[in-house]
Amino acid sequence: MDKIFHSTFDFFSHAIPGFCVLSSFFILDPTLQDAQQFLKLASQMNIGSGVFVLVLSYLTGFAINPIGRKIYKRLGFLLFENKFHKDYKLFISDKFILIREFSPNNFKYVETWNMFCAMAHNLAVASLFVLCITLIKINWQHPGNIEFWRTVAGLSLVFFILFLHRAVKFYKWAGDDLNAALWTLQLEERARHAAAAASPQK
Repeated sequence: MDKIFHSTFDFFSHAIPGFCVLSSFFILDPTLQDAQQFLKLASQMNIGSGVFVLVLSYLTGFAINPIGRKIYKRLGFLLFENKFHKDYKLFISDKFILIREFSPNNFKYVETWNMFCAMAHNLAVASLFVLCITLIKINWQHPGNIEFWRTVAGLSLVFFILFLHRAVKFYKWAGDDLNAALWTLQLEERARHAAAAASPQK
């Protein structure tokens, strides 16, 4: 069940932001004036097209994932506090090896926070796409319902900041849980004992 949950959540952590990015390009349609027309356009999609769009959305979300990581680690870390409560000085790959081997329950929590972080920073990128494309529509197409599109642009900016904040928050939670498990359960010490016990006696 956990594998299904994680696989499904990992899929939608990319598919939902990817769908938002793809959908944002429809804003440039000059005939699109408000949300009702957008929903009417979406309702015309059949099942086959929906599956294709879902797969394409996942690929798009997967492609923007590195962009999201770079944005939240640069801009997000600049805007919001990102220090761990009690850091553990060890290479990150070694941390994950220890917690995966000696504390699988804590490892699942860390992975969950990391998946939430990925969804948040990918949605931040999607919000940024919507903001930029909406500004292009306002300034170059001069739509009749301009107040609606100004509202969309303003909400996109707000969501961009909120998603950045959530990405940093989930990053901290993952790091704090990882470090707390290493400190509290003394995983590095347990690994040394296990290695010593497994080594041949002279």
